[in-house]
Amino acid sequence: MAQWQLDWRSGPMTLDIPDRNLRQVVTSRELPSLGAWPDLVREAIEHPIGSAPLRELIKPGVSVAILLTDVHDGLFGATHRVGPMLLDFLNAAGVPDSKITLIHAAGLHGHADAIARIGPEVLNRVRYHEHDPLNESMLSFHGATWQGTPVWANRLATEADLMIGFGGCNPSLFGFQGGAGIILPGISGADTIRHNHIKIMNSQRVISGWWPGNPQRMDVMDAGDRAGFRFKIDITANTVFSGYFRDEWPIAVKYIKDNVLTRVAPTDIYVHATSNTRDLANALYMHVEYGSQIVRPGGIIIVCASAADRVRVPARSVEETLYEMTHATRVWNAESGPGDPVQRAYWRKRDVLCKEELMKLSMEQLSRILARHLGEPRSTTMSWSHKRALLKQRTFLVTEGVDPEEGMQMGFAYVTRSFDDALRMAFAELGDDAAVVANVTGGSFGGVAAPAGGIPYPIDE
Repeated sequence: MAQWQLDWRSGPMTLDIPDRNLRQVVTSRELPSLGAWPDLVREAIEHPIGSAPLRELIKPGVSVAILLTDVHDGLFGATHRVGPMLLDFLNAAGVPDSKITLIHAAGLHGHADAIARIGPEVLNRVRYHEHDPLNESMLSFHGATWQGTPVWANRLATEADLMIGFGGCNPSLFGFQGGAGIILPGISGADTIRHNHIKIMNSQRVISGWWPGNPQRMDVMDAGDRAGFRFKIDITANTVFSGYFRDEWPIAVKYIKDNVLTRVAPTDIYVHATSNTRDLANALYMHVEYGSQIVRPGGIIIVCASAADRVRVPARSVEETLYEMTHATRVWNAESGPGDPVQRAYWRKRDVLCKEELMKLSMEQLSRILARHLGEPRSTTMSWSHKRALLKQRTFLVTEGVDPEEGMQMGFAYVTRSFDDALRMAFAELGDDAAVVANVTGGSFGGVAAPAGGIPYPIDE
């Protein structure tokens, strides 16, 4: 018997899975260090993919905009000091610090603590700007993608002689991050982000982990070209790729598939469990989408999510929920520097609550919200994606924070406080020999700390 124990608020949650049924345990894949990040970045920009080396793209005295994601700003700055190396590189090529603008390209995520993560060693050298998608006076228009997304982008970036993007390639709800994602959503206007995010509706297929052919990511690439973006640096697991995003990013995606994701054969039952996620929406994010791709038709997903922090509010109108979601986005998008951590935590929790409220709506209602760009698509698309995955693949919820009636409204087929109960019901439906794949994050396994969970991926994809 394989046994995990999760640290839940009401007490330990034990997961017992018979050895005869357990086919695979999905764990995070450990990769060796290939060197210091500044050295890996320098090697990548000197040997880019689909582009001349960076030094050949630079003419003395040109203006350069460095676009920096919120996920990798610490690696660029104070933590691993890639930024000072890159600035020195540009100086040696004839571009002084006075001609360099560093743009924090966080889309609608906000900029809280970005200044501290980047650090004074970089910020004391160059002009620094935090992109605000809601400030239309700072946007320039660049036509539309072939799917009809109007492209508004930060004018400080697009008016520079050269844009250099610094970010990373990672799995995402919308496919994979990286590439031209630093343009859209990174430095795009809010309306551009809204048009692009609802492309999640353009396919019957769950788009998490999907490339090539993902329509939402194809739209992102078109936006990159429309904005004149040509050189991207992508931190990818333990290595770095750089060059023209249409050429380097697919190679980075393949590297993630081969070295980060865990290949899983189709299974009857998929168990995803977390020990310390106290909100339901965060426990579902990406995991229910990836899980739905590895379960056989007719199979069952079992999600174990404490959701102990879930706030129960009186019933309210959809309009009020959408208004609060939009307001929360505006609040944290306006933050700069350390901001107010208490206020930030409050509004992020309220945003999670809004997502969970929207999941109680029907797919027809949610689809209308997306199609009409109501609320904030950065969040509404997550509710829509989770709901579609739950309806596509029957999912049981083991929780201490969600009432059965609420869970059923969200799309769960069964809600219980007992993992044994959920697994017993799944075996009753699928047979005692049903194959199980488990992906557990946190807690203990066999009395010792459990290895970190990973991200499953269809073996035949």
